[in-house]
Amino acid sequence: MCVVLVALYLTRTRLGLNVRAVGESPAAADAMGINVSAYRYAHTLVGGAFAGVAGATFSLSITPQWIAGLTAGAGWIAIALVVFSFWRPALCLVGAYLFGAFAYLPFVLQARDYPWAPPPELSQSLPYLMTILALVLVSSRAARLRFGAPAALGRPYVREER
Repeated sequence: MCVVLVALYLTRTRLGLNVRAVGESPAAADAMGINVSAYRYAHTLVGGAFAGVAGATFSLSITPQWIAGLTAGAGWIAIALVVFSFWRPALCLVGAYLFGAFAYLPFVLQARDYPWAPPPELSQSLPYLMTILALVLVSSRAARLRFGAPAALGRPYVREER
């Protein structure tokens, strides 16, 4: 549900289109009268809140207490998922299911005891190997030019005074 709401927000509302304008060209957004700093801070806080809720949900679904190393690098897979999905919410959902399937696959292979199945140590590394493979594939020049990140991603914006 959150994916649908975020996709609609980014593509169908004035605030969402302003966010996209701030990400592509902060100077042009500033010229339109958009407060670039306010948009960046507000949406960074909302993104952090989403990440916090996701982390709490993830950890509480496994165990009701804190355990060191519980996520086993899943946060880095989530960051790679954003790059893999070319910053699009619908593709992010598809990628999450894909990476989730690779995380679940070792348990299925081990439970069914297939003779051709790789050793558990290798199959448990599949989500991480697939993350690396996906990032290599989307890092091609053609993919970056066609579906690339917002142009101003990671660049600070300072308003020029006249």
